[in-house]
Amino acid sequence: MRLFVSIELDVAAKRHLTEVQRIIGPLLSRASLTKPENLHLTLKFLGEVDDRRAEKLTDSLAKVSGPAEIELSAVRIECFPSRGPVRIIAASLDGQLEALGAVHAAIEQRCRFLGFERESREYRPHVTLARGRPTVPPAMRQRLDDTTHFLWPGPVFVAKELVLVRCMLKPQGSEYSTVARFPFGPQG
Repeated sequence: MRLFVSIELDVAAKRHLTEVQRIIGPLLSRASLTKPENLHLTLKFLGEVDDRRAEKLTDSLAKVSGPAEIELSAVRIECFPSRGPVRIIAASLDGQLEALGAVHAAIEQRCRFLGFERESREYRPHVTLARGRPTVPPAMRQRLDDTTHFLWPGPVFVAKELVLVRCMLKPQGSEYSTVARFPFGPQG
């Protein structure tokens, strides 16, 4: 099964980012918008994982500890990669990034112990709003920023748990289902 570890957004954060998508959508003829129900903050993409390894992963993620809550908010449009044609249009996050970074590092460590490769790029917390099909012209970066500047910052949302999510790729788009939930805070 195809898995990733994420943080879910609350209703107000999703509503805000859906409004951002409504504003930028007409500018993005060469992109597909993320379905509102699929908006989330990815902490670790794991790819295809067999059932036995998924069980070990679930046991290990249950031991991740951190603060009881992490406050975050979307603060601007960000495009990936930072130069050249754009593949991902996202909402960059700010807030308690040090705490989020510690949780991310703990997840990476546990996953590495189980044989998952460490991400080679620096972790930059974001919520994917759209994906280029195949890419969006580089000049669109400034236009997206100019078009959305009045929408930032978004509402603060409080992350209280990690979620292990299964992603099924379908012709009508990705379909997500929750495999397990792991509350933040010290684990005993």
